[in-house]
Amino acid sequence: MRVLIVYASWFGHNREVARVIADRLSPYASHVICAPVTSVTASDTIGCDLLVLGSFTHAHHASWRMRHLVETIPERRFKRMAIAVFGTQTVNERPSSIDDLVSLLAKRGARLVVPPLRVILSAPDFVPWSSITSAERAKIDAFAQSLVHQLELETVSR
Repeated sequence: MRVLIVYASWFGHNREVARVIADRLSPYASHVICAPVTSVTASDTIGCDLLVLGSFTHAHHASWRMRHLVETIPERRFKRMAIAVFGTQTVNERPSSIDDLVSLLAKRGARLVVPPLRVILSAPDFVPWSSITSAERAKIDAFAQSLVHQLELETVSR
């Protein structure tokens, strides 16, 4: 089972979330890659069984690099892999990066295997010193556990 976790992060919050997810999935997958969107291309998704995308919210949208990545992955590849989405935002408002990615993925024929994860940051702005609260960390753990369950289901069905 090959897992690719791609994140867009300005101040490190999405990187932190992505690394937690990668740590939780590593014991259940043969190969887990966690990388910033700046170092990933559509060809890196070849052979991917689970693609996890995470982005910050800026002006109600996902990172333009993340949008570009999703737009360049061939639609036929989306049909062969499981997809999950997470994102950070300062308030629980919509639309957000998650809504942007979910919409774009749906247009490309992708389906999400678990509901998206919305991580709400406690700071009034995306500042480097804001921290992820324990309640949000619990949501990250639950999201990762849902992905582990999906990996287990995929392994059994193969």
